[in-house]
Order: sequence, then structure tokens, then C-alpha cells
Amino acid sequence: MIRKVRETIKKYHLLEKGDVVIVAVSGGPDSVALLKALGIFSHEYILTLIAAHLNHGLRDEESDRDEEFVREFSGAMDIKFECKYADIYSLRQEQGLSMEEIAREERYKFLTDVARKYNAQKIALGHHLNDQAETVLMNFIRGSGMEGLKGILPMREGMYIRPLIAATRGDILDFLEKKSLRFMTDSSNVHDIYFRNRIRHHLIPELKKHYNPKIEENLAHMAEIIRLEDDYIKTVLKSVLSECVFDEGKEGIRINIPEFFTLHEAIQNRAIKTLLQRFSLLKGGIGYLHVKSVIDLIRGVRSCGRLHLPFNVEVRREYNLLIISRRNRPEGRAGEGDISQFSYDVTIPGKVKILELDMTMVFDIMDKPSHNIVFNGENIAYMDFEAIKFPLVVRNLRPADNIQPLGMKGTKKLKDYFIDNKVLPRMRKKIPLLVNGQSVLWIGGMRLSERVKITDKTRRVVKVEII
Repeated sequence: MIRKVRETIKKYHLLEKGDVVIVAVSGGPDSVALLKALGIFSHEYILTLIAAHLNHGLRDEESDRDEEFVREFSGAMDIKFECKYADIYSLRQEQGLSMEEIAREERYKFLTDVARKYNAQKIALGHHLNDQAETVLMNFIRGSGMEGLKGILPMREGMYIRPLIAATRGDILDFLEKKSLRFMTDSSNVHDIYFRNRIRHHLIPELKKHYNPKIEENLAHMAEIIRLEDDYIKTVLKSVLSECVFDEGKEGIRINIPEFFTLHEAIQNRAIKTLLQRFSLLKGGIGYLHVKSVIDLIRGVRSCGRLHLPFNVEVRREYNLLIISRRNRPEGRAGEGDISQFSYDVTIPGKVKILELDMTMVFDIMDKPSHNIVFNGENIAYMDFEAIKFPLVVRNLRPADNIQPLGMKGTKKLKDYFIDNKVLPRMRKKIPLLVNGQSVLWIGGMRLSERVKITDKTRRVVKVEII
């Protein structure tokens, strides 16, 4: 076992000389072997070891027995001992999570607090090869992708290390026997109410007996292969995202859909999952169906659409853009993109202040100049005064609105015009329209109507400017 631990430490660079290491010690065989093994390496790496034990009180007297055992074992090795009691039953009632989830959360919180207290560089955990095989198999049964099938990492976040990950349960028991080391037995490990225990006691023995005697080693090797491939995909992903992502700001992440389609489908799926997780309140909650719904939105025939995903994640397709953001408002309430209907009467000459859009339209009248009128930007329009039928109003979009676009013979519904010109649905009510009783005369900043164009017969000209 010590040989495997040494190779693992070197292969994954788990330790540096002078490290302060918090060792999670439950009192079971794995953690006892871990503490003893790190004690053997402590001189070589000049380590400072601190044993940390969480008494979760789930097994009454057994839990107190385990605490006392770890205290004595640490003392015998002349290693500092830290302990905390956590009332898992009460926490379960408060938080509504499973016992396993709460116990794991409290354990990591405790280990992190101890590491902070001692300014530790590493936290050592006792997971071994059999744990790895069980985890991979559990994730496979749940339908996990590469993220789940790579199993337990030898090192996570540069801090959590697993020196026993290449050692089997048999290796550990042999080591303890040779060193004449006692350990505690957790009675809950025999209960089949836990998913992992059913895998350990029933499924893996069945697979070993009838299909593959080395199923655990092979699953661990597969996890290693997938971990390396997953690392490579993440490297590629970082590069391609920088090419496809237009902008990341307050609105969220904007992706160029045509460029996104040039990526391999595997990278597409991974990119979407990664970006959804970035905005999700619960990273682990993003799964296959969420990713598929976004891919379906991108590949669908509709040029615009919106998805409200769990964990306050919102995804919008706006023509050739995909926007992923966090939804900061409750469902059913007006948001930043919503605007109410408005309508203002127009007097020429005069001004109309559009409060909803925080803009002003200025109307002037003048004789037709002898020279051709030069249009100085999209926010200015010139119209034949005599061709205008009064009264005039400035308002925003209504369902039946139409316009006879300049240069065309027939009319066109504004909805179709906006679609053709890729105006987003959420922006359409923010465009001011100059309207008379017959039709739209000017789509503010975009298109003038044929009905009010300046001709050779024009005598007076109306100038409209948005400021």
C-alpha cells in the first residue's frame, strides 16, 4: 500500500515539502491507514499533520466511541487532534436534505474551518480504489456524463487530496494487519438502505462473480481515462468559448449561433452545460434535459424564443444570438424588457416628450429647399406636409399596425417588418411610431412611409428628429 501511496503522491503532486495537512479521520480502516501512511511520509515531506474528526452523533454510543478512539490514536502518533459535534438529526429537520447530504456538507465545512485555523495547504481524505469503482458505477446507473464517470479526483481544487485512491480495500486491510493497527467498524455500512451499500454488497460482487473479476480495477482505470479526456475537453472548451461568446456583461453571456454550429456536437453540449452552470444557483442541478432544451431552442425553426430553467436561469434566442443569464425577478412580474403602451398627440411645429422611452421627438416645418435634402442619420426624417393626414400621434406598437414602406406599392404589417429586420420582440414596443388614422408614417429611426415621401410637387417639408 505504501508503494501505491508514494506513486500517487508523486504522480498527482499531492504534497509539497512543508505542507500543513488536515487529515479527515473517522476511525474506520481507511482513515486510520491514511493517517499512519502520511505519518510515514511526514519526515520526507516535512509535513505538519492535524487529525480532524466530526462526531455526527448518528450512532449514539458508537459515535462517541469513535471520537475517543481517534483522539487516543492521534495522541499515540503525537499528532494534534481537532473534533466537533454536529447534530445531523436537527439539521436534517431544518434543511430538508438527506442524512448523507447533510453529513457530507457538515464534514467538509468542519474540515475547511480546521484548515483555516491552521493555515493548512491540504486536506487529506481516505477514499480508495474500491470507493472509486462504486462511485463510477453509481454515476453510471444515474445516467451521468463524463463529469460523473471520471469519479473521485485524486486532487480537487488544489487542496483536497486522496493519497489512497490507487490502493484497494484489501491493500489497506493488509497494511493495518502488518502494522498491528486497530480501527473502528461503522455499523451503518452494513445497512442496505444506502445506495452505495447496495452497490458494494450486491451489485459489485455479482459483477465480479459472473462478468469480470477485476471490475473494480477496470472501473477505476476507466475513470482515469475519462478524467484525462475530460481535462482535454475543458482545455478545448476554454478556447472555443472565447471565439463564440460575443460578450459577457450585465445582460448575461451572448453566443454567436452560426459560429456555435461550427463546433463539434460534443463541445456544443459541454459548452451549454458549462454556461448554464455558471449562472445556476446550484451547479450540480444542471442535467441532460436542461442542456437538450437549450440545444432544441438553438436548432428550432423559431428565430426567437425563451426558456425559464430551474435555479433562476433564463435562456433567450434572439435570431443569431443565444443569451444565457440569471433571472433576477419573480415569474409573472414586469421586467426590464417590458414597457406599457403609450400615445402622445402631435402639434407641428412642436415637441413630444416620450416619458416611457426617455426621448423627445421634435417637429419643425419649412419650405422645401431648392437643393436635395440630405438625411443626417437614422433619427431624422423629412415628410411632405401636404401628404400628412391629421390628427397625428406618437405611440408604440399595436397588433394591427401596418406601413407602406418607402419604395413599395403595397402595405406591410409592422410585425412582419420587424421580423424581416430582426427586431427582437422585447424591443418592438420601445420603437416610437408616428401614426395617423390611416397607417404608420414613420418607424422612428428605421423606415419612412411611401405615403409621405417628398416629391417634385412638395411645397412644405416636415422635419422630425429624435433627440
